[in-house]
Amino acid sequence: MKRALVAGMALLALAAPLAYATTLRDRDDVTTVLDIAKTAGAHNRASDQLVHTIDFYEAIPGKLATPGSVCIEIWTRSTPAESPADYEACASKNKSDDWRGSIARKRERGARLRVGAVKVEQPTDTRLVLRIDPDLIKRPSSYRWRSEATDFNSDCKAANGCPDYAPDRPGTAKTALSTPR
Repeated sequence: MKRALVAGMALLALAAPLAYATTLRDRDDVTTVLDIAKTAGAHNRASDQLVHTIDFYEAIPGKLATPGSVCIEIWTRSTPAESPADYEACASKNKSDDWRGSIARKRERGARLRVGAVKVEQPTDTRLVLRIDPDLIKRPSSYRWRSEATDFNSDCKAANGCPDYAPDRPGTAKTALSTPR
């Protein structure tokens, strides 16, 4: 019995540095290619990164029409239903069809100010991963967020793009930060 207890405690100690993810499913609710199926946000203590994963119902097009993008809207100080996001971490494809990402913060006046880079990975044809340094959002104890994918491909007829949100607006999800290892 004592061995089982010690083994269980050892497993818990090993699991402690793993990130706790907030995961949300989104319904198949838009007709464009960038239709979010599932989104997740976590603070990975081992790498000390905010990791946001977005899964789509269909494969992400090899050529994403400009200015198509996938973004994480982040509220650290403002109230989501009352104010625009404090930060936006966005990924889009460049002319070489490589992903590039950056994060910008809102200002009292004028356009958003770019504050840093975001690491972007596409491990599968339907998944995108954004990795954000928590210092770029001033390392709050927690933050509210929402994923947004805006499509401008031929299947979108709107001049300002066809967005999909997860969770649907005005909803947001919450992720807590913990002490990095």
